[in-house]
Amino acid sequence: MMVKKIRNCKGASAVEFALVILIFSIFVFGIIDFGWYFFCQHSIELATREGSRVGVVRGDDDSIKQEIRDRASIAVDLNDSNISFYTDSTTNATTVTTQYTHHFFSPLIGAFFSGGSTVIEAEATYRIEPEPYVPPS
Repeated sequence: MMVKKIRNCKGASAVEFALVILIFSIFVFGIIDFGWYFFCQHSIELATREGSRVGVVRGDDDSIKQEIRDRASIAVDLNDSNISFYTDSTTNATTVTTQYTHHFFSPLIGAFFSGGSTVIEAEATYRIEPEPYVPPS
C-alpha cells in the first residue's frame, strides 16, 4: 500500500524557525547576561584593590570609599553601606571588603539564582612594609 506524500509543508518551516530562534535567543541573552555579570565582578574587584591601596597610602576613610565608588562607577553604582574596611595598627595592613547585589537581566538566567540575583564580594588586603633598618655610620 502506498502512503500518500504530504506536499504542503509551508507551516513546517515556520515551526522550525520558531524553535530555532527560541533556543538561539536563550543562548545569546545568556551570554550577554553572564558577560555583564563578569564585567561587574571584575570592576568591583579592581575597585576594591585600588581602594585598599589608597587606604594604605592615605589612610583616610572618605578617600577609600570615594576611590572605590569612582573605579566601580563604570559598571555599578555603589553606596557607602556596600564598602567596609579595617586597618590593623600592629601590621599596618588595610583590608577592604566590597559587596554588591547583582540582578540578572533575563528572568530565565535569574531563575537559576535565588531571587534572580547573586552577591558579588571582593576583598583586598595591603600593608605598608617597614623601611629596612640602616645602622648609623
